[in-house]
Amino acid sequence: MSLDVDRTTKLIGAVTALLAMIGGGYTVIDKVGAFKKPILEWSAEHFSITGGPADGEFAVVAARKKIRDDCSVEQFYLEVRDAKYMVHKATPSIARFSGPATDKIERLGYMITLENPSKVSPGRATLLAHIRYKCPEGEVLINYPDHANLTFEIGALK
Repeated sequence: MSLDVDRTTKLIGAVTALLAMIGGGYTVIDKVGAFKKPILEWSAEHFSITGGPADGEFAVVAARKKIRDDCSVEQFYLEVRDAKYMVHKATPSIARFSGPATDKIERLGYMITLENPSKVSPGRATLLAHIRYKCPEGEVLINYPDHANLTFEIGALK
């Protein structure tokens, strides 16, 4: 009789250990982000930015396909890298993007102005954007893609 209790106890211990390993393994993989889908996909071929004088406004069209609805935008900030590779803060006309997840490309338009236009070198510039999301797995930072459609011309002051 004691052999059966011993065997049963060992079997229960082995099954418990196996379930703990499976649960722990899933938790580790989940924390690493193996099961996470991206928040969005950029459609850089649909981006555009108008050129103009450094002290003017620049019209921007960004394009994305939003994949997830479980993350909220916590911060959206812009910078412009000028012709001499100096980075300058830019102010958007919007605080953040919103909208539901969809399988379609969504275009979003806004205006930007440069905070210190007198310090910006005229010539070819690049728009840089940083979006900080709060997601169930934690904070996620997403940047605009590196694409030719994010370049534009900045002219001399008006």
